[in-house]
Amino acid sequence: MKQKSCLLALCLALALTLTACGGIQTTQSEDESGSAAPDASAFAEAEPVEEADESQTAEVDSSVSTNAAASISLETVKGTVVADDGTLLVEYSYQVPTVTLADATAQAKVQEDLDAEAEGFATYVQDTMPQYAREDYQNYYVDSSFAFNNYSDEMTITLARVDDAVISLVIDAVGYSGGPHGWDYRYCRNYGAQTGEMLTFAMLGEDFRSAAEALVLAKADEMQAEGAVFFNYNYADCISEVVCDGTEIEGDFSSTYYLTDEGITFISGQYIMQSYAEGIIEFFFSYDDFIDVMNSQYML
Repeated sequence: MKQKSCLLALCLALALTLTACGGIQTTQSEDESGSAAPDASAFAEAEPVEEADESQTAEVDSSVSTNAAASISLETVKGTVVADDGTLLVEYSYQVPTVTLADATAQAKVQEDLDAEAEGFATYVQDTMPQYAREDYQNYYVDSSFAFNNYSDEMTITLARVDDAVISLVIDAVGYSGGPHGWDYRYCRNYGAQTGEMLTFAMLGEDFRSAAEALVLAKADEMQAEGAVFFNYNYADCISEVVCDGTEIEGDFSSTYYLTDEGITFISGQYIMQSYAEGIIEFFFSYDDFIDVMNSQYML
């Protein structure tokens, strides 16, 4: 199967940062702060900024979805990492979901996956990103007249659909780590509420994937013809990167579709079918569009 070009690059970059060793150690607590010295061997020219302080708070988010069979609440964690001279290096926030389902086994499976996702993001913004921000600051800004633009990353979760059949979440990681502009990496997590298993296209219907690819391509052709958006010249070759359920790349369970009460949406992320300037493009279809191919237990 064709590898996902830009999306795969993003995933690989994140994987590399999450697996990086050494560097900063910080104290993670709502009421405590910690400091750590950078690796001085990495800086030959600049006077080292010897310490960084991290502060972190947690608050209950107002985004809560409940019904008789399922509910999800979101806790927002916010934090900063500041250099010893007071310069803000990193600002971050992320949301931690708490899932309640009728079936305890299904609940545990969904919670375990979402906890791993939150922990991976926390490791990146609390350990790895500050290391890169500190290196950038010391190497290029300590003895410079230019202002340092702090790194940032914000992960938010949208509760697209939460009921006794489907748990569907949209995750946005919006951040900046130097360069001319930041990024918005949007992906999804979908589960069967009765089992807690990842909701794959095979579960939705035997012919669901092929039907979805045909619908997305037809809508993209229409949008291109109308001038509503300017897709890349080879956008038709990228449809399989927009219709993903998390089974395409081993170890990466992120999908590019989500379900709501009204229908199903597929996501073309930055640089997939279109340029960065076009932003993220979504393709929405009603459940009626899949009436002949979709398992009725997941439809509304």
